[in-house]
Amino acid sequence: MANLSISTICSLNCPYCFTADYLDDVPDGRRFMPLDEFDARLDFLDRSGIDEARLLGGEPTLHPDFPALVARALDRDKRIVVFSNGLMPNASLNSLADAPADRCFVLMNINAPADNGSAVITRQIEALRRLGERAMPGFNIYRPDFDLGFLLDLIEQTDCKPSIRLGIAQPCLSGDNRYIHPKQYRFIGQQIAAFTPIAAARGVTLEFDCGFVRCMFTDQEIQTLHDANANVGWRCNPILDVDVYGQVIQCYPLSRLGSLPLTPDIDAPALRKTFEARTGAYRHAGIYPECAICPFKASGECSGGCLAATIRRFRHSPFELVFRQESAP
Repeated sequence: MANLSISTICSLNCPYCFTADYLDDVPDGRRFMPLDEFDARLDFLDRSGIDEARLLGGEPTLHPDFPALVARALDRDKRIVVFSNGLMPNASLNSLADAPADRCFVLMNINAPADNGSAVITRQIEALRRLGERAMPGFNIYRPDFDLGFLLDLIEQTDCKPSIRLGIAQPCLSGDNRYIHPKQYRFIGQQIAAFTPIAAARGVTLEFDCGFVRCMFTDQEIQTLHDANANVGWRCNPILDVDVYGQVIQCYPLSRLGSLPLTPDIDAPALRKTFEARTGAYRHAGIYPECAICPFKASGECSGGCLAATIRRFRHSPFELVFRQESAP
């Protein structure tokens, strides 16, 4: 798996945006990926054995050549996966609506109507209607007082895929974005478990994004999720985000750990191996001190939560090693 960032601009300003650190640090100038460089990104996917072109930004559909990018990826026998806020230019929306339904998927991130206003949700509903089964709503939980009920109505109105992709807002390393503190996870888990059968009764399933942890839920709540066919997982691994400059980042919340150049001979497994070596020491920990003795963590069933949240548990400070010459006895 790897994501191709084709834009550094966005039409919304979500307070939890996980690219906050990256966009603060990125040089000015390049807003969109050039077409010829997109071809090089597809070459990277080919030699990595990846059959999906996962496009994100910023807002990827703002790329002025977005329809051409979609066409080039389809010509290379890739399945298109787009991460969008749904505020798409007509040309971009048309290119996705015209793509084969089995080779195009759009995860549309939708905030609560009170957060973005009626004009935004109206455009998102129209995009979901046009895309139909090609699209699925996603929701990022970035405060404890969230309500998912409006998404059930939205799904019924639009005939989109009857699923909701749930994410938990994770911190950038700076902590400057808005995110959920691990102390609030258990409360959030209770709300998700309570909502799951309500969604199932209306034919809607839940899918979990990365960063969730097993201890958010009791055993009984886990059974409730499974009974409702929720796609549950407790993972965190190097996604690989390739930016518009041809630099590869482990994932955007970890952008300040550095990047690697996308050279013509490198592939995704080699990049992941390098990033895993860089952060391996932190993988022994987790978002809670108790992760170190957790049987779910020890067995590999749970990753211990988002690595960015784990790293922020540690208080780093500059240090200096001083070697003293000792006299011989």
